[in-house]
Amino acid sequence: MAMPVMQQPGSKLHEAQAMPMQGMNPALANLPPGLQYLAGLDEIVVHQIFEALEVVVGWERNNRYNICNNQEQQVFFAKEDTDCCTRQFLGVIRPFEMMITDNQGQQLIKLDRPCRCQGSCCWCCYLQEMDIQSPPGVVVGKIEEIWTCVTPKYVIKDGTGQVIFNILGDCCYCKCCTDVVFKIFEGETQNNQIGEIIKHWGGCREIFGGVNDFRLKMPQNLDIMKKIILLGSLFLVDFMYFEHNKN
Repeated sequence: MAMPVMQQPGSKLHEAQAMPMQGMNPALANLPPGLQYLAGLDEIVVHQIFEALEVVVGWERNNRYNICNNQEQQVFFAKEDTDCCTRQFLGVIRPFEMMITDNQGQQLIKLDRPCRCQGSCCWCCYLQEMDIQSPPGVVVGKIEEIWTCVTPKYVIKDGTGQVIFNILGDCCYCKCCTDVVFKIFEGETQNNQIGEIIKHWGGCREIFGGVNDFRLKMPQNLDIMKKIILLGSLFLVDFMYFEHNKN
């Protein structure tokens, strides 16, 4: 069911509404308005921005994304920060930092991915991982790849190292003309599915532009920090499975 259209972070009306919301839930009081806004969301839509120059000359640029609510209102913006040589020579396994900001440019979330090998290269060691920081500099979670023969699998940990979610992908993620679903389960087992990361088929945007579109589904009442961690995890999934067509 579609949610009501909510005011985007950074607008005057949203700022005016921030104080009553803080009064209702003290846990939100110390968070920036952009992160407070996550409390009302059960879906986040992520659109990779089309880079015309990248398509024309084949020169990999820093990825950029518009992050929206389910009404396609932009609520955040994400931009990769990687030097040119690293992007060209390491491709999708490159290390990067990515900053997620609100509509006013305030830095809310930072993603830090070290250089790691693809799963098949080193079998069960030195696999993919990424730290999620909020505010930037404070690690609140981490996503780590689990080696499997076929099906993509990840565990997601909170800032204390405790496993809070695991992600199980589709055994075939190179599908054409259809969506690809990564299921999100609570804890370390697949007994309780609480959400999904859906990579939408992008048609011409994807074929000719090499850009990807995603939807993150999760419970609306999920803790905000857990929502932040799941949002950050979406970007590692993108790099791992859906950026290869650009290299």
